Amino acid sequence: MSKDMEMALACLQEAVDEELERKAKLGYKAVVSDKSGKPKIVSAATLVRQRNAEKKDFAVL
Repeated sequence: MSKDMEMALACLQEAVDEELERKAKLGYKAVVSDKSGKPKIVSAATLVRQRNAEKKDFAVL
């Protein structure tokens, strides 16, 4: 992956993280796809916790 693509991906991930945190603070839900690709409604707070765990695991590597 090129440096520009990596930077664009990082910017998109940051924007999504900020939006999820905003939704979590307001108690909103978010729509994601499950393993089969079907839409699934989940708590934004759950997604924030999962994303923070992913960031933490990635930082350890």
